[in-house]
Amino acid sequence: MQKFLIRFILLLFFLFSVTLLVTGQESDGREVNLIRQSLRFRSSYEPLKMSGEPDLGMLGMGADFFIVDKLPNLYFTINTYSAIVGKRPGLITFGTGAGYVQPLFRSPLSLDGGIFVGGGGGGGAPDGGGLITRLHLNLSYRIKKVSLFGGYSRLDFPNGNIGGNNFNAGLTLSTQFSTARRAGSAFMAEDYAETLDKESKFRVQITGQNYIKFVGRPTFPSDIPAPKEGDIYLVGIELDHFFHHKWYAALKLHGAVAGGIDGYMSYLVGLGFEQALGTDRLTLDTQLLAGPSGGGGIASGGGGIIQGSVGLRALLGNAYGIKAAIGQTITPGGEFNGTLLELGLSKNFQFASTGGDRQRTVYRLKDTDRLHEFGFELQNRTYYPSTKSTDKNGRPYDRSFNLMGLVVSKKFHHHFDILGATYWAYQGSYGAYAEGLLGLGYRYARTPSWKFRAQVLGGAAGGGGIDTGNGLVFQYSAGLAHQINQNWGFSIGAGQMVGVKGNFKPIFTDIGIIYKFTTIQNR
Repeated sequence: MQKFLIRFILLLFFLFSVTLLVTGQESDGREVNLIRQSLRFRSSYEPLKMSGEPDLGMLGMGADFFIVDKLPNLYFTINTYSAIVGKRPGLITFGTGAGYVQPLFRSPLSLDGGIFVGGGGGGGAPDGGGLITRLHLNLSYRIKKVSLFGGYSRLDFPNGNIGGNNFNAGLTLSTQFSTARRAGSAFMAEDYAETLDKESKFRVQITGQNYIKFVGRPTFPSDIPAPKEGDIYLVGIELDHFFHHKWYAALKLHGAVAGGIDGYMSYLVGLGFEQALGTDRLTLDTQLLAGPSGGGGIASGGGGIIQGSVGLRALLGNAYGIKAAIGQTITPGGEFNGTLLELGLSKNFQFASTGGDRQRTVYRLKDTDRLHEFGFELQNRTYYPSTKSTDKNGRPYDRSFNLMGLVVSKKFHHHFDILGATYWAYQGSYGAYAEGLLGLGYRYARTPSWKFRAQVLGGAAGGGGIDTGNGLVFQYSAGLAHQINQNWGFSIGAGQMVGVKGNFKPIFTDIGIIYKFTTIQNR
């Protein structure tokens, strides 16, 4: 435990040192085109019929991005569907898709149809290689920024033995974000903006959790001894969006890196509240979150857990902070109930945009403005493990298998990016295998459109019987990226993934589609 704590502190110190460099690009007084684009957060629930056991309750959570200028009703989605009711805790999936919203006349009603493709599995479910598909056709009713919907869905694991026609219901919350592009003659602006009079505050936090006390046995009975108090460590990332100067919506993802529960992960959403304690530089931070969790033999009931915490947050400089908190995890119908300690390192972002209803404006950057470049990259990864090694079930690894991945990047230097990535198996014998990684990327422009890339990431991985030791892994890779226009591009690459204590050390190849966008932040 002491060795791991030292490693985690060194990791936080390294990432903190890197984040000190994370500043936007200097503005040079040039004009940029500001485009308002729609973003919609989605939550849904649907029953999934099972044979010979209680039906599963599947929770869907994700975001829809309306980013095609010429088709404003078309959206691309990033989503997860996971079991929170039933006998399959740890059945968690992740993927992407597309959909279209068709308003019905001038009423608040609309039709929403779409398709989703992803990877995942777990909980011992017959998920095949992990491929999941879902179709939906919903009727939606809009009330200002909130929409309620219900309708038909078809969720399947095509290579497994799960699937069926379902009724789904849920809600969406609509918002907007502004992206900046280089000014061009083809841009048809609606107005010229002198100032940016609207700000949105976001916070990104790297977190570590240690369970210091359990009520009962945290894992299912097996030949493997249950982890002791203090053995379980999780690392992850948290995203916060402030919709009030004290209240924020939180998304928190964690994976196990110690305690003999490799493959365990949690995906929680909820509310947070911050109250200044005499000064704005020290706040009381409380959270109440809930969502799917499981894997690694953790006894998380049907898969749904509730987690509350209270802690102190200290502001370092103008944008950085550290947090220490104590929390409690409760599993309805399960044995995974315990007390945890949490340590976090965060950075705040204040994104600026124009107010009013203007969708397309021209704006001249000021000395106090900073441009921040972000990227989303959807990848297909193919692993080529050694067939001389065996998985946890004693079987030789597949010669190859495929995963779906999402890489999020933040440019902080002309040649460097901070990276966050997740990969989910969808083909092969390891449907429950998944990864969550953080790291650095280097790029060098050979031509205006072609760039050489090198990346190093580390984090948590496990599931599907793959031997990653306690779940701590790292990877390195190199490749090329081609920029087609200001927003879109593609990539190819190759590298190796290494489990620190396991025997899973495959070579891999990647091919990806890139979407980049730039935002403005006031200094």
